[in-house]
Amino acid sequence: MIFLIALLEAVLFVFLCKGAIKKHPGVFYVLSVAIIAFCACYKIMDLYSVFPEWTYTYIISVFWRGAFSTALFVIVMYIGALDRKSKVVKALMPIRGYLSIIACLITLAHSFAYGAYYIPTLFNSPKELDLRGIIALIITAPLFSIMILLMVTSFIKVRRKMKPQVWKKVQRLAYPWFALLYIYLMVLFIPSIIKSFDPASEISMFYRVNYVITIVVYNLVFGGYLILRVRKYRLDKARN
Repeated sequence: MIFLIALLEAVLFVFLCKGAIKKHPGVFYVLSVAIIAFCACYKIMDLYSVFPEWTYTYIISVFWRGAFSTALFVIVMYIGALDRKSKVVKALMPIRGYLSIIACLITLAHSFAYGAYYIPTLFNSPKELDLRGIIALIITAPLFSIMILLMVTSFIKVRRKMKPQVWKKVQRLAYPWFALLYIYLMVLFIPSIIKSFDPASEISMFYRVNYVITIVVYNLVFGGYLILRVRKYRLDKARN
């Protein structure tokens, strides 16, 4: 459910701010860092009781749990999978790199939120982690490393210093990275669904439905991207 909210917010953000992002990307980088700082303060200062509950549900958790950044990454990847001549691609392609950087920066807020607990636990009390947590941490290592590499090479100044062929090879890492992101999400959510439908489980029907909707939406989004990307690859190959 949170991902649906995040996807709607991300789409609105991109289309309402595309002009401003193109003219002043640096401002949005600063805002992204500010979000990281706020999420960190929210956690450290325990501000759950200070702000209304809806602010956590519809704003904080969307960034905190990585849903908004994932939604931005989805938009970035779909831009590359759609027809170059379409109005959407023509409008968004000029800011695709900027959106990628913004998504990477905001992901750091998610990394801080969960890394602050899971990394120390892994080294100090590994028995507290279940199999899902361990697998997720293992996947996180290449996910985070590739993301940082993609983010750094997306900056125009860095790109200009690289050979075009080398830059393209680096950016192609986005494809295995996106696939790895899908695996990571399934590792997190599938066990939750299985557990929620256990007869002995006390999880409410609301959360059960929420888990199912989340899994369905993720599979539709990532599956849709795969279909579009394969289609575009075949069309490009046929033209050449």
